[in-house]
Amino acid sequence: MSKPAPVSSSSGSKDTPASSKRQIVRSAGIITLFTLISRILGAVRDLVIAHVFGAGMITDAFIQAFTIPNVLRRLTAEGSMTLAFIPLYTELREKRDPVRAKQFAQQALGLVLWATVFLTALGMIFSPQMVLLVATGFREDPEKFALTVDLTRLMFPYLIFVSVVAWAMGVLNAEKRFAAPAAAPILLNIGIIGAAWWVSPQLEQPIVGIGWGVLLGGLMQVLLQVPALRKLPQSLWPKWPWHDPDIHRLLRLLGPSLFGVAVYQINIIVLRNIASFLPSGQVTYYYNANRLTELVLGLFAFAFTTASFPNLSEQTAKADWEEAVKTLRFTFTATLFIVLPATVGLIAAAEPIITMLYFHGQYTLVDVNKTIPTLQAFAVGIPAVASIRLLVALFYALQDTKTPVVVSFFSLLVTGGLGWWLSLSYEVVGLAWGLSGGTWFQFFLLVFFLRLQKGFPRGWWAWSNITKYALAAGMMGGAAWYGSQFGDWERGIALWKNWVVFISVISGSAGLYFAFLLLLRDSQALRWLRLIRRR
Repeated sequence: MSKPAPVSSSSGSKDTPASSKRQIVRSAGIITLFTLISRILGAVRDLVIAHVFGAGMITDAFIQAFTIPNVLRRLTAEGSMTLAFIPLYTELREKRDPVRAKQFAQQALGLVLWATVFLTALGMIFSPQMVLLVATGFREDPEKFALTVDLTRLMFPYLIFVSVVAWAMGVLNAEKRFAAPAAAPILLNIGIIGAAWWVSPQLEQPIVGIGWGVLLGGLMQVLLQVPALRKLPQSLWPKWPWHDPDIHRLLRLLGPSLFGVAVYQINIIVLRNIASFLPSGQVTYYYNANRLTELVLGLFAFAFTTASFPNLSEQTAKADWEEAVKTLRFTFTATLFIVLPATVGLIAAAEPIITMLYFHGQYTLVDVNKTIPTLQAFAVGIPAVASIRLLVALFYALQDTKTPVVVSFFSLLVTGGLGWWLSLSYEVVGLAWGLSGGTWFQFFLLVFFLRLQKGFPRGWWAWSNITKYALAAGMMGGAAWYGSQFGDWERGIALWKNWVVFISVISGSAGLYFAFLLLLRDSQALRWLRLIRRR
């Protein structure tokens, strides 16, 4: 790997050029807009499932069954493929020619299709063994185990559809086109919601209808990418990949990343397996709380990382380390500007958030009270997850895959051991604390190894900004906690006063945070204020 040249602390501005900043913010805005729509529909999807099926055996079976192909697609495609593919594609385009880059993309598509069809066939054949692997505790309940196996077989082809979408995301993002990939999850949620209302009631086992909705949503996601790829233009005809040296390079990067970049998902698998030994409903509490943390990460943190990664890859391909460091600093501060208050808000206002979202239908007050501390434990790890995503992207832009793998391995051991130990006393809440603890451990290890990169500058942390965000978020959290005390949450959504308190806490806390940063003349807050005024 080529090492970055030292960057003088006196050279240039501390920020990226204005055009690059605008491009990242604009791209992040596109991703955030479509992700917001997707997450809203995702929340509606979860609320519909919770309302219709509650928290019990049937819902636990669906969640575990959907976890298997969902995590596999992040291992084989969405996470590792994107991070390994974009730097190579960008390098071919910049150093050779765009035609060769597009041919490489066709070969990568062939690789994706070959691998995912093979994995899908194996997954459908060995579904009982895979369910035992991720939900060992279900074997004590034959009915739950059998239903989970059936649902796993039904939904496994989703892996093929979503992996093709991930390939399209890599191509389009490398060309700095983000709309179609960001909008794709909207169609998955529409497919599941539609199936819950119109397909499930027609079936003897209604939860099977949700499985058909997953497949329909996956197919619609693929079709959505076609017009955007045609405009590049990018051929959709896959090519045989095995004899191409660039594909061999991709595989060398991809192999380690299968483990390294998706360790967060592997941790979730390990902890959900432990949760399968807990009483019925615990998997659902875990899932619903984790989904809310993923809402924050997907909506804000990952949007900036996704938008900046093509720039970072292009700058490292050109060995423009000064601009790469500026891009990294800007992305890091922009991410923490949103993530820190969101973390504190989820912790301080967990009771009204969970109550107003889930306390209805078959989801009881007991379920709500179990989900609240689980959400708080998950929220503690949000800043670490967001930072890890950015740091791993940096290592892959530098084409260093070994370090994230080593760090991920030790993080996995810490997370699994800590989660198991804490679950003995605190059940599902202990699992959530285990994941947060292991994630922070992974973050600190990555920072340590990044500091060992010879010649790579250390001045990208922007401690002044981080201190401002922490102070403002702390003030906001105190206000959110105090305001939450005015709600009568045991009466749930039926009490109009709860809606007034809930909306006031959310909007008031966000306004207080932003106003405090404006008083401190924070650069990110001022940038967003200028953007709002222009709009």
